[in-house]
Amino acid sequence: MMINIDISNIIRGRNKIIILPHILPDGDTLGSSIALKRALSLLNKDVSIILNDEIPSNLKFLTEHNNIMSTKLFMSLGIKPDLIITIDTSDPERLGDRGKLLDLSEDILNIDHHSTSTYYGKYNIVDPDVSSCGEIIYKIIKELNIEIENDIAEPLYVSLITDTGSFKYSNTSPETFRIAADLLESGIDATRIVTELYQNKPVNKIRLLADALDSMEVFYDGKLSIMSVPLQMFEKSNSHPSESDGIIEYGRDIEGVEVAILLKELSPNEIKVGFRSKYDFDVSRIAMEFNGGGHKKASGCTIFNTIENAKKIIVEKFENKL
Repeated sequence: MMINIDISNIIRGRNKIIILPHILPDGDTLGSSIALKRALSLLNKDVSIILNDEIPSNLKFLTEHNNIMSTKLFMSLGIKPDLIITIDTSDPERLGDRGKLLDLSEDILNIDHHSTSTYYGKYNIVDPDVSSCGEIIYKIIKELNIEIENDIAEPLYVSLITDTGSFKYSNTSPETFRIAADLLESGIDATRIVTELYQNKPVNKIRLLADALDSMEVFYDGKLSIMSVPLQMFEKSNSHPSESDGIIEYGRDIEGVEVAILLKELSPNEIKVGFRSKYDFDVSRIAMEFNGGGHKKASGCTIFNTIENAKKIIVEKFENKL
């Protein structure tokens, strides 16, 4: 992928820049944001990442030397940004309450890799063919002639490895491996990254997984699996919704299952729905029917209803489709 806009011209002359990852941050949006912040800081830019969400436990190692600012703190500083950059955010609604920050400047750079992107920025770098936003950020940094040092390479590698399922998803391309190789050659500790991401799970996350698996139901001759995580399940295991990341894969990985669904209750009558497809079923089409979106094999939406009603609605949507 080549950057089809003059990124140097967009960055030139901008001194105060804010970066907005999407809500419920994952490895791609957070890793890409941190890598871009570090790169732009080398150009003497004043860059802030603004995020109100809890950082998932397996990603906290990325934020050890990075100050991530809340909306409240940022607004109290009275800073007017020259440029707003959104990362991995197909629609402004994916920013949650931080969407109001887009009113601070008309100069919005939308960096995304979702086919359902709404191209809401003044500038848009959107490539649905890449594995992750990390690939796009890597190329932007190269375009800006910034050396990809260890502290930039590490979050970029996290972006790639998490959004490709450790390079096993179909979005992994030869170019993805070439970029990963370049990042590894910078001297990052890949073993440490894998350990932090996948081998240091808090015990409450395992208890949440056990309860979620116990809720599993299958429909349509075993082709559809669905798990539900209501608020009381989070409370029982003393877990945050971010701790449910990855649970959906257990439903998808069952023999015979073509589509897996995870329902998690973020607040009363606010149900976050995740979809995963194993073969060729395009789950983004289902997500878009509920004003959601994403990728062909990984999408999501929000349904404002009880978790039981949301499950019934979703299951009915798949009737005669599998």
